Amino acid sequence: MKNHAKTLLFGIYAGLAIGFGGLLNIIANTLLKDYAPWGRILGSFLFPIGLTLVCFLGLNLFTGKIGYLFDNKKDYLGFLGLVYLGNLIGALLIGLFCYLVFQNTGLYWTNSGIALAKITVPKFLDIMKQFAGAVLCGVCVYVAVFCYKIFKNVILKVIGIFVPIFLFVFFKFDHCIANMYYFMFYPECYANGYAYLSLVIVTLGNSLGAIALNELIKAFKKLFLKNDKKSI
Repeated sequence: MKNHAKTLLFGIYAGLAIGFGGLLNIIANTLLKDYAPWGRILGSFLFPIGLTLVCFLGLNLFTGKIGYLFDNKKDYLGFLGLVYLGNLIGALLIGLFCYLVFQNTGLYWTNSGIALAKITVPKFLDIMKQFAGAVLCGVCVYVAVFCYKIFKNVILKVIGIFVPIFLFVFFKFDHCIANMYYFMFYPECYANGYAYLSLVIVTLGNSLGAIALNELIKAFKKLFLKNDKKSI
């Protein structure tokens, strides 16, 4: 029971951290709204601070954990469920806080544009486009967490996190936890049923991207190990 509470709590913290990264992205785009390309670049550079906090503080982020689904026992599904719930709570909390504090300010209206653009109408091509972007986002998050784990040098860890996360934000790929935050900051989104459809699509895409890359890495390792043994 104590472990479950810790899992949930660390999931909430992770949701707050990702929401904070989203807020930094919104601030950058608002401050540089007259120089949109630079705002997008700066926002993409600042957003990874959220995942950096998650990694260095040892928090539980669904998109950082889902890739290892098939490396664990069945009870890992329960763990992932708690993490996802915690991330949802954390993202909604910081989103609600930003809504209450920044309502009808420049930040609010900047976020409204970001949030509405992430809601997909139920058309096949639109759904597949969002799903494909979510898959690539899942790959980017997996790479970032993987780099954090394998690199020993702190600077390399940070670079390994920042580069792939910068790319997914810059190219506007969707991250399920970040989208929960953006939608809550502009809560009118949750009055739109399509927002929930989008969250499902993005969650599945993020999951597939991370799992597929992890399985691909394992396959390559097995292949290389077999070749090494044969050469001996």
